[in-house]
Amino acid sequence: MKNLATLDYIDIIKIYKGLNFRLMKYGLLIFVLTILSCSKNEVEESSSSELKGKWVETETRTDTITFEVFEEVTAINLARGKEIRNGSLLPKYGSGPYNYKLLNEKISLNYSLSSNSSYNDYYFKIINNKFKIGNFYESTSGELLTFEKLN
Repeated sequence: MKNLATLDYIDIIKIYKGLNFRLMKYGLLIFVLTILSCSKNEVEESSSSELKGKWVETETRTDTITFEVFEEVTAINLARGKEIRNGSLLPKYGSGPYNYKLLNEKISLNYSLSSNSSYNDYYFKIINNKFKIGNFYESTSGELLTFEKLN
């Protein structure tokens, strides 16, 4: 082994390449282990395909939710009927499209017509041909709403 003071340019290049290769190898290994160790905190419980279709709220039977999938975007459309506001016949508050993400015993919703892009979480559980969902649109039917499948 040569003394550090007697190393020539070629020796320094060889050492540099060896160190560079080891750093890249270990860097790649750390990167792969980091990616593999990442896991979802919450697991999708229900598939969008089993929800697809129209559902009606069981207490008043006036509010409906339609689950739809457009390419890779999952959306629901809440239909609540119409009401007169300021002399005009308009959809009731909360009606319209929502983007959603299904998580373990909750659904994350974003009102598509809002400028706010954040999602809010609500309780969500499917039982046979019904589901329970947290009251996300200020229904008078209570804190938890039950919907049953129409088609």
